[in-house]
Amino acid sequence: MIQAKSAFLSQQHGFKFVNSFPFPFSATFKLPFVGQVDLGDVIYGLCGGMCFAALDYFYSDRPVPGYKRVEEINTRYLLYLWNRQLDSFGLLTIPTVLEWMLRDDLDVALRTARYEVPKLRRSLDQKKPVVLALIRSKHGASATQNHQVLAIGYEFDEGTRRMTISLYDPNHPGITPTLSLNLTKPSQGIDIKQSTGEALRGFFVIRYKAEEPPAATAFE
Repeated sequence: MIQAKSAFLSQQHGFKFVNSFPFPFSATFKLPFVGQVDLGDVIYGLCGGMCFAALDYFYSDRPVPGYKRVEEINTRYLLYLWNRQLDSFGLLTIPTVLEWMLRDDLDVALRTARYEVPKLRRSLDQKKPVVLALIRSKHGASATQNHQVLAIGYEFDEGTRRMTISLYDPNHPGITPTLSLNLTKPSQGIDIKQSTGEALRGFFVIRYKAEEPPAATAFE
């Protein structure tokens, strides 16, 4: 059994509130072959912003603010999370999500196993958490079903070639959900599942760049 684990603990380093925000902003842009896309329709909530912000605090060796409910968070701090959400989109995240939605299940599975799992393992082998874009929906379904989480550790059984990835998931604060997948024959599928029951087709790694996080009191 191969194991790798970062020092990030969901219960300690993750936010205490659930990722459920009303979108205060909307932005529309045009993508080739896709057409007009509204930012508010691409990823619901601030899952990417919460993952990026949690990593900011983790690398700064500072605790995340103790907000337990979204209603407790003031507007200026929400804007900070929103800015980190935009950072998580980067230049390629949204186009890649939309591209992967157009691909069939076996193609998504193969790309996950062949390209994204090695990236994840290289980072976690160095004890560095990894932000993932989870592809849940297909073309024609709502893009808001897709999600962003933080991979904080993994186990890989060389005999069965089954892999289990531990997560910080902003939708499930206070626990450590897992992803499981079978890497025996990726061209035939990877049997990928999330322990909390959401549908899942595959994932890709999102590039993270650290920023100095603010203290919650700075926005009071």
